[in-house]
Amino acid sequence: MRALVWTDSDCFAGTESHCLELGSRLGEAGVEALVGARPGSPLEERIRRRGGRTIALDLSRRKRATFEAVSGLLQRGEVDVVHAHNGAAAFFSCLALARAGRGAVVATQHFIKPAREGRKGVRRVVSGVMHRWVNARISRWIAISDAVASEIHARGDCPGGRIRVVPNGVPAPDADEPGKAEARLMVGMETSAPMIVCVARLEAEKGHQTLFRALALLKAEAMDFRAVLVGEGSLRATLEAEVRSLGLDAFVRFVGYQERPGVWMSAADVLVLPSPGEPFGLALTEAMSRGLPVVGAASGGPVEIICPESGFLFQPGDPRDLAMSLLRLVRDSSLRAEMGGAGRRRWERFYGVERMVREVASVYRELAQ
Repeated sequence: MRALVWTDSDCFAGTESHCLELGSRLGEAGVEALVGARPGSPLEERIRRRGGRTIALDLSRRKRATFEAVSGLLQRGEVDVVHAHNGAAAFFSCLALARAGRGAVVATQHFIKPAREGRKGVRRVVSGVMHRWVNARISRWIAISDAVASEIHARGDCPGGRIRVVPNGVPAPDADEPGKAEARLMVGMETSAPMIVCVARLEAEKGHQTLFRALALLKAEAMDFRAVLVGEGSLRATLEAEVRSLGLDAFVRFVGYQERPGVWMSAADVLVLPSPGEPFGLALTEAMSRGLPVVGAASGGPVEIICPESGFLFQPGDPRDLAMSLLRLVRDSSLRAEMGGAGRRRWERFYGVERMVREVASVYRELAQ
């Protein structure tokens, strides 16, 4: 079985991390993997660092050449399955499939609501026609959570039982990742105050304003804590101004994009993901793999990931409810340790990367029968 794992992006976030793990580990499940990525993109560079195979596919500049390359791979039998991870890749995969006359397309849905949901007028009509054409040619949909699968069904994107739920999986922390004391020194956290970390892009959908209002409530309770925001995005200046307006300058630190966010998790005591509509919540499982208690909004993927033993769920958009959860964890080191241990065991059972790779490979094999 040979598969092309393809996403057309020039950033590195949850989708690209997912493709990195598939591209570098599918061989362990008996699948020969080739990763399609934009030349010079973070995904291409990281796959090469791991010794994986890549092919340059760039829909932003070379649509025709990309179409020719993918259809050629299918025609020559160099790949049996094209596994697309965003809308543009799925559309061109189906075009290539129609031309090649062989192979299959698998599409993973990484979002609860795709971009086309916000389109209006003629653009919405045209988008609907295109997506119906694509959906009819996708042999299997993979949803990263039950929440995502439910939305796919509700939109009618996947008739005929072609959807499979394969939750994201994350690898164990690197063997050379520092322990907590060393990690706190590495990130410059000199105080012994409990550290709350949030690993998320600085964009509106991630819910940072709710987090800041919750932190202001902790401050009002005279709690000693530090909060670190790992991630970059278009709202950084706006969010920094909000932190200043709430008088949280001494408590909140922005550190931007970090190539090794796991080091910041290792230094932390709690991870919070305030997004009100997260399709999965990769940062939650990454934190659980490191024995951290987690706090997430009671919506979408976090509802499936977080159990009462491993963390807290709060009402989306409710800073007071979030503050209550954080307050319990900041105050109680024993509770943090207990929940962190339960979270690690939950990660081992349900969210390891080897499980994800095996299940994706089994979806490919369904198409060969």
